[in-house]
Amino acid sequence: MPLDIQAGIQRPKIDMHCHVWYMDDWETSSDHLVHAGEMLGITELWCSSIISNGILSSIEEVRPHNDTILKAMARHPKRIRGWCFVIPGHFNDALHEIERCLDGGMIGIKLYNQYHLNDPAVHPVLELASERRLPILQHAGYLVPEHRASQPLISHGIHFTDASEKYPDAILFHAHIGGGGDWEHTVREMRNASPNVYIDISGSNLDDGQVEYAVAELGAERVLFGTDGTMAGAVGKVLDADLTEEERELIFWGNAERILKEQGVAPTEPRTEGTPS
Repeated sequence: MPLDIQAGIQRPKIDMHCHVWYMDDWETSSDHLVHAGEMLGITELWCSSIISNGILSSIEEVRPHNDTILKAMARHPKRIRGWCFVIPGHFNDALHEIERCLDGGMIGIKLYNQYHLNDPAVHPVLELASERRLPILQHAGYLVPEHRASQPLISHGIHFTDASEKYPDAILFHAHIGGGGDWEHTVREMRNASPNVYIDISGSNLDDGQVEYAVAELGAERVLFGTDGTMAGAVGKVLDADLTEEERELIFWGNAERILKEQGVAPTEPRTEGTPS
């Protein structure tokens, strides 16, 4: 049966990995993001703003990034949800910032490449996330050697598996299978991780077979739809993947909906066919 591309574009989707950046024109950026999502059937976008390059910034430098997301959430309350970005090293600051962001309506925690996910510095964040049923979206990838020097503390599958052994109730998201590097390696490393460890399909690397491989290794129940800026590409590689309709529905919607329910939260809009209004 030929693929109905238009129907695939219009089917409802939850994008659990995207960004609104801390910058002067964040309003226009958030408007463009929402508009692009609407054209692709994306009913809600889970956004963060991060400090990259492994920089160990102070909480005073981190807070404006989260304030940008809080403002974007207020500007687009039916479309944008928030990830609270923190740097775990000064864990009291990180925990207080998470609580502040949760009070503002955010639904999870975003970590980047300042620490490996299984580093003891991250343990207080993992404990809080486990207790509160908060997902953690961790920047990740098994980088090739020539790129590893630029991100020496980037996490990959083995760090997720190790963290899940210590904190089996923690809901952990391995970011962007398409973010570069040896994606088959990092997926294989998570075969025996807790069922609360997921991977998202986002990233600008659109290698054929990524989605099918993740489903084969982890099960469709552990694969999430995200775009990380490559919006049409992410939609396309799920639509083109050799999956059952039940597996595709879990990736586009069902898994994210189930994770929201852990916090007693529902999708911003009920699942209905057609392009969001």
